[in-house]
Amino acid sequence: MHIVFDINGNDKGPQAGYNAAYEFCLKNPNDKITLIGEISLLKQNENLENLFLIENNLKVATPKNIRENLKMPTSMNEAIDMVKNSKADAILSSGDSASYVAGLTLTVGRIPNLSRPTFMPVANTINGQKLLILDVGSNTEVKPEYLYQWALIAKVFYQKMFNFSDPKVTILNIGSEAYKGPEFLLEAAKLISKDDSLNYIGFSETREVLYGNYQIALIDGYGGNLVLKSYEGAFNTFKHLLKDGISKSFRAKLGALLLKPAFENISKVLDYKKVGAAWVFGINTLAIKTHGASDKVSYLYALEELKNGYKSNFLDVIRKTLKEN
Repeated sequence: MHIVFDINGNDKGPQAGYNAAYEFCLKNPNDKITLIGEISLLKQNENLENLFLIENNLKVATPKNIRENLKMPTSMNEAIDMVKNSKADAILSSGDSASYVAGLTLTVGRIPNLSRPTFMPVANTINGQKLLILDVGSNTEVKPEYLYQWALIAKVFYQKMFNFSDPKVTILNIGSEAYKGPEFLLEAAKLISKDDSLNYIGFSETREVLYGNYQIALIDGYGGNLVLKSYEGAFNTFKHLLKDGISKSFRAKLGALLLKPAFENISKVLDYKKVGAAWVFGINTLAIKTHGASDKVSYLYALEELKNGYKSNFLDVIRKTLKEN
C-alpha cells in the first residue's frame, strides 16, 4: 500500500514523523510512504526505495478560515489531492482538525448514504479488548441519525479489524437510566434499539469507559472530546503522582523496582499516545488524524492502523452496509 503523510502539523517539527515513517518503511519493504512537509529541516538517514520526500513548507495559516485554507497549496491539501487522485491509498496528518476534515470531505467525499464523518480513536480497555469512541471532536452538534449511522459503520470496522462478530454498542450519557440525557441522545437510543443487527446495551456512564463492558461508545463530538482529554489528563496525572511518590523514600523505590513489570503493563494498556490517533471515519479513503504533540510511537501506531485498515477492506463492507440501510 501507499500512505501519504503530511508531516507539517506537529508542534515540535517534522522529525518525529520522519523517524516513524523511516522505521515503518524498514519493517514493511513492500509498502510505500510519501512525506510532504518541511523536508529541509530533517536529519535524514540513508535513503530507502519505499520512502519518498516532497518539500512543502506551507502550513495551514488561519484555522478558522477553512474556505481560504482549501484554496492554498498547503502540505495538507497536497496530501489530500494524492488520495483523491488515487496516487495514495491512505493519508495521515497532525494538522488542523477542521481543515483536515473539511478538505477530505469536500475533496475526497463522504461514503455514500452517510450524513457526517466522525473522529474515532481506538482505545485499550482493562480486559484487553479494543474500544471505539465516536465522535471525539468532528461534530459538536449531532442528530440522532448520525449516532445510528456511526453505530452501523463502527460495528463493521470492529468486525473486520478485530475479528469480533458481535460488538456491544452503548451511548455515553450522564446516567444509565433510559430516561436520562438530552433529547438527541434519547432519540438516538430509540433508533439504535430498533435495529436488531446492533447489540445495543443502553446508556453507560463515562466512568466505566475503560472497563471493557462494551466495544463501541457513541457520543457527540463535544462530549467525546472532553472524555478523550480527561483520559489524557488522568493518565499524565497518575504518572506524575506515581513518580513523585516513588522518589520520596528508599522503601518506595524498592517497591517500585519489584512492581516495575506491573507498572509497564498498565502503561501499555492506558497510554493515551495511541488513543491520540483518531480515524476520520466515514470518508471515502483511509484517513487518520494524529495529535499535534505526537511522537514517533504515536505515528508508528497510526501507520500500522492504516495498514491494518487497508488489509481488512472494511471500507467496501461499510459502503454495502449503508446502502442496505
